Amino acid sequence: MTVPPPPPPGSDPRDDGSADDIDAEFARMMEGFDAPDLDASAFDEPAPEQPGADGAARGEGGADGAAADGASLADREVTIEDILSAPAFDADAAAASDADAPRPIALIATSVASAKALAGALRLAGDARRADRGTPTDASSTASGADAAGAPGEATLRVHGTDAGAVVIAALDEADAHAAAARVSTALAKLGVVLFWRRGDRMTATRYRAGERGDDVSPALVLGGVDPRVEQIMIGAADADELGEGIDPSSVSRMQALRWLATGRGRG
Repeated sequence: MTVPPPPPPGSDPRDDGSADDIDAEFARMMEGFDAPDLDASAFDEPAPEQPGADGAARGEGGADGAAADGASLADREVTIEDILSAPAFDADAAAASDADAPRPIALIATSVASAKALAGALRLAGDARRADRGTPTDASSTASGADAAGAPGEATLRVHGTDAGAVVIAALDEADAHAAAARVSTALAKLGVVLFWRRGDRMTATRYRAGERGDDVSPALVLGGVDPRVEQIMIGAADADELGEGIDPSSVSRMQALRWLATGRGRG
């Protein structure tokens, strides 16, 4: 048996000459075939698309833009100025914009025995405010709702007589109710009043004297001193119509108010 000689150094021991045959065969197959000219850049892999600066700022560009937006919001530091400049929540405005919200009721309880005397005092107090502003008054004319009753002109205050003292009732938001209580207590000089205010299940009670706000007290502690009908109105068990039509101070003339105060009679 003859042993083949070893391959020369640096050669592939598996190279038996068949590679040359394959190359020659491939050359024969490609004879007469013209390959089209191809741009080598066509075989380059496209670079991933990057969202533009405008898109990221506006939150555009799909998930990348959303991620950029989220990151900017999360990284933003909230300052004291941001907190102080944020609009305050206005409960009265929110309730007023809700058509289904319960209607507020304000009731100012006084120790004045006569509804006519209280209505007359409110009418004359309105004259005094107009005089301070330089507005002339007429003895036979009536006053505007704001001047006579101490509340915004669009609100109608009614004075009612009860066995525990005359009361003033109106559908007022909380801020307007406190303004009305301050003016009623100013008209009564040294006589203190109690403002009851309720909207829905929330009720408050506040003392006023000579136009100054006093203590906030528990409604349960002071409701015992009012007429039972007033208590029923304030807890929502009765309507204000239970007390009758009442007196609108703005409809009272100055002469009539003076007569009512002079007599101090005529419960209504």
